[in-house]
Amino acid sequence: MKRQGFLLGLFSVGGQVLVLRALVSSLNGDELFIGTALFGWLIAVALGAYWGGKSLRPKNPNLLFVLGAILLPVMVVAVKLSPLMVTSVTGEVVPFVKAAVISILAMMPIGIISGWLFPLITRKILFPASDAVIKVYLYEGIGAFAGGLIIFLLVIVDFPNIVAGGIICSVVVGSLLATGSVFRRTMVIIGCIILVFVCFIYLWSGDYYLESAKTESFEISYSIYTSYGHYLLLKREGNLTLMTDNMLEVTYPDPETAENQFLVPMIYSPSSTSIVYIGQGHFMLASLAKGKIPDTVATVHPRPLMGRILYPKIIDMGGYWPIMAPKVTDPVDYFSSNSDYALYDIVILNSGLPDSYTHSRYFTSRFLQSVKNKMSDSSVLSIPLAYDTDRYITAETQDVLSIIYATLSAEFANVSVWPGTTTIFLASDRVPLDLTTDEIIGRLDEHNLGGDYISDAYLYDRLSEMKVERLHSAISGSAPVNTIDKPILTHYQALYRSTAHPVDRSVISFILGWSWWLLMVPIVIIFLFWRSYREGGTSPAFGLFLYFTAGVVSLSLELISFYLYQTMAGSLYSEMALLIGTFMLGLAVGTYYAHKTGDGPLQFPALIILLIATLIFLTTWNKIGTDTLLLFHTLFLFVVAVATGTLFVGATNIYYGDNKQTNRGLGYAWELAGSALGALLTLTILLPVIGLTWLLISLMSLIVLALAGAIITHRPMKIYLG
Repeated sequence: MKRQGFLLGLFSVGGQVLVLRALVSSLNGDELFIGTALFGWLIAVALGAYWGGKSLRPKNPNLLFVLGAILLPVMVVAVKLSPLMVTSVTGEVVPFVKAAVISILAMMPIGIISGWLFPLITRKILFPASDAVIKVYLYEGIGAFAGGLIIFLLVIVDFPNIVAGGIICSVVVGSLLATGSVFRRTMVIIGCIILVFVCFIYLWSGDYYLESAKTESFEISYSIYTSYGHYLLLKREGNLTLMTDNMLEVTYPDPETAENQFLVPMIYSPSSTSIVYIGQGHFMLASLAKGKIPDTVATVHPRPLMGRILYPKIIDMGGYWPIMAPKVTDPVDYFSSNSDYALYDIVILNSGLPDSYTHSRYFTSRFLQSVKNKMSDSSVLSIPLAYDTDRYITAETQDVLSIIYATLSAEFANVSVWPGTTTIFLASDRVPLDLTTDEIIGRLDEHNLGGDYISDAYLYDRLSEMKVERLHSAISGSAPVNTIDKPILTHYQALYRSTAHPVDRSVISFILGWSWWLLMVPIVIIFLFWRSYREGGTSPAFGLFLYFTAGVVSLSLELISFYLYQTMAGSLYSEMALLIGTFMLGLAVGTYYAHKTGDGPLQFPALIILLIATLIFLTTWNKIGTDTLLLFHTLFLFVVAVATGTLFVGATNIYYGDNKQTNRGLGYAWELAGSALGALLTLTILLPVIGLTWLLISLMSLIVLALAGAIITHRPMKIYLG
C-alpha cells in the first residue's frame, strides 16, 4: 500500500505537469488554459475516484498503473499535435473555445486513471475507512513531491516533455515490478536503466519528428526546450523564423518591421546614444541597414540561445551581425532591480501582443513605473504592435488599444500613437510627441534616419491628419487601466482574436459583459453549506462541505500563486513542477501530523491557518522582490497545503468515522469537485472580472463560512454556547 500510494503521487503529478507543459507549449504559451486544463484534470480524477470507490471488492491496481504508463507518452504526443486538429497553418493561434476544450479533454485519460487508483489502493486496508483514506493520501503526497522534483530537474536541463514522460513511466513500472528475490529486483533495475536510456535516445529523436509534422512547410533549423518554453528556429525560402510555443514570433530579414521599431523613436530622440530593446533584438537589428542607429544596443531577454545560434546562420545568408549588449534576464526583473544603474535614451518594448498574462504584464503601471526609472530626461518609450489601424479600426481593436492608451497615459505626461499596418505607441514625460508630418520628415533628412519604409514617400499618407485624428479619437476615450490586480487586457485581446470565430466571441463577451451570473457561485456555495448542517448535531454531511471548501480554496490559491509568480518572474514553465510538488509535500505533511494527533476537531486550526495565510498573502504579494519570489510562493503554497491536508483529515474523521463500507472515493471526489470549480473560475473568469483583491477576499469569506459551520456542527462547542 505504501509503495503504490507513493507511485500514485509520482505518476499523478508527473502526468499532470507534463501534459500541462505540453498544453502551454502547443496552445501558444497562453497560461489562461492552465485553469481549464486543471478543471478537466480534477473532474476526471473525481470521476475516477467515485467510480473506483463504488466497487467494494479489492482489485490489483498494477494493471491501471501499466495502462497509465502507456497512456502518458501517448497523451503528450497527442497534445503536441493537437493544433493540427484545428488548423494546418503553422503558428496560427488556436481559437479560445477550441483551446479550452482541448485542454480539458487532454487531461482526462491520465486523470481518470489517477482517481481510480486512489480508492483501489485504499482497499489494501480493510478498516477503518478513514485510516485507509488518510494513509494513501499521505503517501500520495510524498510521491507527488518526488515526481515534481524529478520533473523540475529534467526541465532545467532542457529535456523534452515526451522524454521526461518516458522516464517517469519507466520508474513507475520498474518500481512496481521490483519485488521478490534479490535477483529479480536486480534484473528489473537493470531493465529500467536500459529503458530510461532508450527513452532518452529514441523519444528525443521522436520529438524532432513530431515538430516536423507540425511545421512541414518549414525546415527545422534548431529546436530547444528552455525554462521559458519551447523554441523552434525555422527556415524557408531564405527566411529565418523563430517560433515560440507554437506561435510565430519574429522573422529575418524583415526590414519594414525593423524600421518601424528602431527609426520611429529615433525621430523623437535623434541624438540618442543608448537604446535598450526588450525582446529578440538580434533579428531586427540584423534586418536594419547599418549606420541608422548607435553602434551598440542593449537587449533584455531571458533566453540566451539566440546569439550563438543565429550568428552563423545570418552570416551564411549574407547578412551582418550587429553589436549587442545582451542582458540575459527577465525584463521585469531587470527594470525593477538596482543591479544596473544605466539610463537609456530610447526604450523599445517589443513583447508581442498581450495574448497572455505573461505578455500583458508589460502593459501595467507596475512595469511602466520601473521602466521610467531607467529612462533619461530626454528618453522615449516606443511600443510597436501588430494591429492594423491604417484604413479601418474595428471595435475589438479599439477596445484593446484604448486600454493600452489609458494605461500609458496614467504613467506618462505625453502619449502619442502612429497609425499604420504596425501601430506604434510613443510615451515620454518630457519629450514633445506632437510633431507635424513636415517636422518628422525634416528630422529624417537632417539626421539621415530615413529608410525604405520610414520615408517621405510613405509617411505623408500614413500620418495624414485624417488617419491620425481617427485613431486618436477612437482610443482616447474613457477606458479601464490594465493592472496586475485586474488584468483585463488579455481577455480583450482574446476578444480581438475572436472576430473570425463566433463561438469564441459569444463566450468571451459573456465573461466580460455579463458578470452578474457569477452571483450563482455564492448561491450554490451557501446552498451546499445549508444542506451540510441542516440535520444539526455532528452531521457527517458537513464533512463533505469541508472537503469541498478545502478543494476550492487550495486550488484557487495555487492558481493565484502561479499567476503572480509568472507575472513577476516571467517564467512558470520550469517552476510549475517544483511548486506543485511542494504543494503536494505540504499536503502529505499536514495529513501526517493531523493523523498523528488523533480524532480532535482538526477543522478549526486548519481553517484558521488558511485564513491567516490568505490574509498575509493579500497584504504582501506586491512587496516581494524577484530574488526571493520563488521562496515566497513556495513557502506560501506549503503552508496552504499543510492546512489543506489537516482539513482533509478533519473532514475524513467527520464524514467516515469508523464506517467500513462507505464509498471511499466520495470524500476525495468532493474535494476534487471543489478544486475543479476553483480551477475553472479563478484565472479564466474571476481574475479579470472582480480582480485579485476581491478574489482573495471572496476566498477568505468562504473560509469564514466554513469556520462558522464547523462551530455550529461541533457538538461540544454547541453545548458550551448553550
